Amino acid sequence: MNRGIDVAVLAIVLGCIVMTQQTRAGSLQAPPGLFKDVNDQVVGDAVVINGTQLFVDDRIIAEHDGVVRKLNQPVKHPKNPFLVADKPWEEQFSFSSVMYDEEEGFFKMWYGAWLNDWKKQHVCYATSSDGITWKKPITTPWNAKEHHNKVFGGTKEFNCSGVFKDPTDPDGEKRYKMVYSDYPDGTSKTASSSAAYSPDGIHWVPYEGNPLIPFSDAHCCPFWDARRGRYVCYLRYGPPNSRMISMTESEDFVNWSPKITLFRREATDQPFSTALYQMEVMPYGNHYFGFISTYHGETIEPIPPEKVAWADKLDVQLAYSRDGRVWRRVGPHGAIDHRQFSEERDWAAFSRASTFIPWGEHGKDWDWGWLYVLQAPIVVGDEIRIYYTGGTGRHWAPYHGDENTTSGIGLATLRRDGFVSLDAEGEGTMTTRTLMFVGDALEINADASGGSIRVEALDPEGKVIAGFSRDDCKPITTDDVHAIVQWGDATDCHQIQATPIRLRFYLDKAKLYSFTPRIMHQHYVPSYD
Repeated sequence: MNRGIDVAVLAIVLGCIVMTQQTRAGSLQAPPGLFKDVNDQVVGDAVVINGTQLFVDDRIIAEHDGVVRKLNQPVKHPKNPFLVADKPWEEQFSFSSVMYDEEEGFFKMWYGAWLNDWKKQHVCYATSSDGITWKKPITTPWNAKEHHNKVFGGTKEFNCSGVFKDPTDPDGEKRYKMVYSDYPDGTSKTASSSAAYSPDGIHWVPYEGNPLIPFSDAHCCPFWDARRGRYVCYLRYGPPNSRMISMTESEDFVNWSPKITLFRREATDQPFSTALYQMEVMPYGNHYFGFISTYHGETIEPIPPEKVAWADKLDVQLAYSRDGRVWRRVGPHGAIDHRQFSEERDWAAFSRASTFIPWGEHGKDWDWGWLYVLQAPIVVGDEIRIYYTGGTGRHWAPYHGDENTTSGIGLATLRRDGFVSLDAEGEGTMTTRTLMFVGDALEINADASGGSIRVEALDPEGKVIAGFSRDDCKPITTDDVHAIVQWGDATDCHQIQATPIRLRFYLDKAKLYSFTPRIMHQHYVPSYD
């Protein structure tokens, strides 16, 4: 009996072995080049990239010929200003914040409002379904003595508030957060920056442990930075209170690091006695952009005719960072290294050409005197919306006889990735450093409507990879934020993924804003026949 059982077990085992051998015999091989090894030896010195690659600096650019980097200005909206002072408690606008609330599906704004005596500022609340037409909803209870859209502030020296919605805090009562500046006892001895919380962006409570951060006499710009896993706040240097740009970080919105000084005045600021008034910051994919209100020629003295066009006025210049901590100013041809400020050059021309958002026509436009970008610009579809407060009159308007000054909030728009482009007036090329990415398609953001762009892939030694030459590439001849590069009859370029390569872009009367590795195809293959 036991022998019979042993024979049966042996038969089962032999059957399993045969089946296993048959299965192994039917295993299939992946097509050549589909699977690749990635390790430190394979990668070598290649720059491993992810996401959209911009051309603000030279990190991925090895060489170029016949192309130049160009700072592009946003376009002011024709309906500007679309938020104006039209309530009894608002006569002038100041530092403000804006966001698109994806959970609730509409735009929200917290704007600083003053009366013309400049004695008390309130934070007021506005909403919009499209970001163009705004409403000022009543935020007070129906039985209140006064109905208005004021949500915070009103003390003698309250100022500089920055607001954001925090997606990470488990305490719903602290869903919205604010950093603001104040003189708690009404004197400069207690000048400081403090925090407030709100469950809905309307009903605010100051933090009981205030103050938290040394004083900032300009817009405080806080937000949760997912890349750093920390709260950050960009604000003014000090003490002593000085027009330079600083930053502080926190893990809990209560304990803040000592300030880090990011920008001091440089050679480019000397020709027009430029001070760095404040900087709003926009996290943008793997990048950060700063919007500096540059204050030129501060004075309360009479302004000579040759300086009237710019003295005691503010416009906006651009800054750039890859980590939010180490920043560079952006000039007419992209980011400039700090060491370059020691060079001899025409810094006056450089400064003029570095203007990102200019003031309006002097004495005529609604924003001819000053501009402050709202914290923070918003990406809507394929455009970047940069909201800003602007006004007539110079910074010290009463000393210059600028009467009946007004202010409002408007909008300037830029195409996605449009900060700095590579431009070719004729034929030109740009070759990247050795890169490596994961993806099976290459998307470019470019305006080639007046010419063309082609791309070829090279190995690290500069040899063209078969099937990915310039001649294999179908020319792109459109103005397209999401153009897909095609070699031969296919957009699938997985053969060059996960391996060190260089890309060479051939431009002919075109502007190239960015490129992005994408995954757009399925790569399933059967394992067995």
